[in-house]
Amino acid sequence: MTAQVRYIGVARDPRDVALSWDNHFDNMNIPVFLRLRDRAVGLDDLAELMPDGIPVRLDSELERFWQWVDDPTPVDQTLTGLASTLHHLTTFRRERERHNIVLLHYGDLKADLEGQMRSLASRLQIDVPEERWPEFVDAATFEQMRARAGEVGPNNTESIWLDAARFFNKGTSGQWRHLLGDDELRRYEARTRELADAAVLSWVHQGPITA
Repeated sequence: MTAQVRYIGVARDPRDVALSWDNHFDNMNIPVFLRLRDRAVGLDDLAELMPDGIPVRLDSELERFWQWVDDPTPVDQTLTGLASTLHHLTTFRRERERHNIVLLHYGDLKADLEGQMRSLASRLQIDVPEERWPEFVDAATFEQMRARAGEVGPNNTESIWLDAARFFNKGTSGQWRHLLGDDELRRYEARTRELADAAVLSWVHQGPITA
């Protein structure tokens, strides 16, 4: 970690992260992705990372959720999965007292976008003229970003997405509620306790997992 660089970590309820990843994978142009990856770093390591080939997409949304939650891939070999997500956020939280570490939560951004943006500008020592704030806040809303997906979405120049606007899919919190009942939530909570401590879990989920 370099002291001269500011690091911004954004947490989101991992249950919503799982559904967001599910949407991304369904929206990804796999042949284009593999071609770009081959050009950048090659494909030789895929045989080790995926010995059985590219995983078959399961039909059930709930099964795909548990596949993400229970993914046993070591955290240093993947960017997805519950273990990797909680490890990433834990490392940020562990270093949160450093002057160049900023921690945000998606739920807070949704609840008070302008307040969070003003706080971030202050932490980053960015002077924003007062008359520009309404314009900036409006541009940062989910609705405006989705409307400009072709301009602000990632990897659009490489045509990695089947639908650029779908990268900004729903943008709401609690999308998992339609999927998980009491038994599923208890199973999920047990898994999270294997991966992170209580303070991290309370912060990430913005409260208790099962209520």
